[in-house]
This record gives sequence, C-alpha cells and structure tokens, in this order.
Amino acid sequence: MKRYIAGLACAATAVLGVPALASTAHAQAAADPVAALKKQLRSGHGVKYSDITKVQSADIRQVLGDRQGTLQFGASGISASDQTTKLRIKASDIEALVGDSEDEKAKGLRGLAKPERVVRIGNTTYISGGFFGEYLPEGKTWLRLPGANLGILGTTGQPINPAEPATLKALLAHAVTKRPGSYSGKITQGELYKVSPWYRATAIYKPSGKAAKSVLNWKLFVGGDQLPQRLTTTYSRGGRDNIVTIDTRYSGWGSPVSVKAPPADQVAKPNELGEGADTSTMPIPLLNN
Repeated sequence: MKRYIAGLACAATAVLGVPALASTAHAQAAADPVAALKKQLRSGHGVKYSDITKVQSADIRQVLGDRQGTLQFGASGISASDQTTKLRIKASDIEALVGDSEDEKAKGLRGLAKPERVVRIGNTTYISGGFFGEYLPEGKTWLRLPGANLGILGTTGQPINPAEPATLKALLAHAVTKRPGSYSGKITQGELYKVSPWYRATAIYKPSGKAAKSVLNWKLFVGGDQLPQRLTTTYSRGGRDNIVTIDTRYSGWGSPVSVKAPPADQVAKPNELGEGADTSTMPIPLLNN
C-alpha cells in the first residue's frame, strides 16, 4: 500500500432449436445501447454510479478505494458531475510513510486519508477535502480550478465512461464478444483519449508513446433497456504482475439531477492555497505507467 500512496504523492480498477436461435438473433440486431443512451440526454436528468478499485500484484491484493457519484446530462452529453472518492487507507498508514515530517508536502499527503469531493460543471472544477483540503485558507472549504478534471483521488476510479455516447460507440466498435446483455473488448489509452472528455479529465495529460498503446480490458453489462448497468475495467500498471481492476455500477437512469456549484464565499482560488499545494502539476493518475 505504501507504494501506491507514494506513487500518488510523487506525482503530488440454453434453449436449443431454430425458433430460439432466430429470437436471439433478432434481439441482438435490435439491441442499440448508443441509441438508448442518447434518449437519456435530457437537461436536469442523469444517472448515479459507484465504483470500487482493486489492486493486485505478487505481494498485494486489496481494495485501493471507492467512489460514489452522479452525472447530470445536457442535450449533448454530460454537463456536470458530483463525486466523492475515499482511499482505503488510514491516517496511521500515512503517518508511517511521512513520519514526523513537518514538510508542506507531508501535510498534503495526510489529506489523502480523507474523502475528496469533486464537483465539475462544464469546464470548471471544485474540489473539497483530500490533498488540497489541507491547504485551503481559513473559512474556505472548496478550491476552484479552471478546466475539467476529476481531482487527485478521482484518478484512481473508472477511466471509461459509458454514459458518453462517443465513448460507448467506441467500446462497442472494439467489442470482441457480443452476447445479449453483455459486451467485452479492449481499447487503448490513446484511442480512449481521443473520444472521451471524461478520460481526458482523468488522464490530466495526453498519453503518448508506450502509454498511448497501453490496453484497457473492459466488460460491459446492459439491462433490458440497453442502458449500462455495470462496467469492469482491468489493466496492468508498471508490469504484467501489477493489475488494477475497477468495478462500476450504474443506477437511476433518467432520474432528476441538479449539480450546483458551492457557495461563492466558501470557494478559494489556486493563488490562495498554502505553500506546498501546486495545482500546475497535478499528481500523475494511477492509470499511467
């Protein structure tokens, strides 16, 4: 676990017969998850999601963290999101890493043991708690950042977002297995970066070279309404024996959603943060090698 904390810090988961076969073929032909998703793109509505990130290697097998969130739709796609991420670490784990250090960076590391909430509205991001929460001025509980990102802890969550029509279309185009209710396949970081605003907010920077060719293995389950119910993504990090798996569930499609910015008097700008909080170089996401 220290290795994962340090990684985050240094850069700052039958019925046989002809009639039955014909029925199955018809169901597959009629299935169109992208069309079903586009019908959900109504202002003021959205979907809830939750994911769990697990890490596994020769000497580690445990849950790294979990995330709960809500997506709000507009006519063209996701217009806002609100998520809270919590690493499965204790304050004592952080103390074992930083010791008695009074360094300003150590202060931020201690914040990694606390939940991080990220509200994203259009191309503006608000972050509360977590790493940056340790540097906020008195009386302020949120940090406002220009541009869309999913925070520091948010980078440990699901990098693929099937609630984006272009992303869902790309996944299905890469599907190697297609069964009623489920699809599976692979997509590279480079390909995902091109089509997904969500991944671009997660990745922080454009993957290139070896990173762009790195493969994400995914499996998507859809309901009878053809909307995503569950997505699992698996990839290797830093070697084949170092595996990350993220399991995401979706619920409440079409329910009313209203994501709002925090009160202006509780929001700080980057230049108001204490020494040691550098927002110009966000920590490198867990996904990147």
